[in-house]
Amino acid sequence: MSLKKQIILRYSSAGHARFDLPAQLCDPAARSHIESALRTLEGVYRVSLSPGSRKLSVRFDIAVCELKTIARKLGALVDAGLGQGGGVREMVAAGGADGPFRWLREKAQEAGETLEALKIVARRGVKNSSKLVTPGREKGVIEFFNDVLVLYLIKLHWHMITQHWLRQPLRYRYEWMAVFYMIFLLVRSRRPRNV
Repeated sequence: MSLKKQIILRYSSAGHARFDLPAQLCDPAARSHIESALRTLEGVYRVSLSPGSRKLSVRFDIAVCELKTIARKLGALVDAGLGQGGGVREMVAAGGADGPFRWLREKAQEAGETLEALKIVARRGVKNSSKLVTPGREKGVIEFFNDVLVLYLIKLHWHMITQHWLRQPLRYRYEWMAVFYMIFLLVRSRRPRNV
């Protein structure tokens, strides 16, 4: 039986697929090549191959990548000679040999995958952000940030208010005018409006 026919799709859901692989595709050289080749597909953000259980797990964004694309890539790898003796060694040599920095490379790769997933989530969030902001919620958010700003300004100027502005109000009349104007604006923003 050919290697292609031994690759079996065991599980598929939106954004996740799991395959059973033949033993020839689970040796360390083939494993690293499969993982790196699948990660090059746009929309694929996590690939893990467990050689003990011979399971390949792929997580991807369904808006960018399809399961068919992943299956085609696996088939193309087998067609290129992966898992069939000498071809694997040449492919791995082209990709670089495993060395003492393997753990560091894997962690950097995981960080890259996480960053890619966050980019995808952020893109979706920007598209759906118009649904999240409603007029009532927007007003509440603005009032909250106004309160935070007022508290920050009081904290920032507390020493000047207690030690200088209260003791010499005429000298600091412009500062007091700014304080009264800000209080006026704050009270005015809280007043209910007749619609």
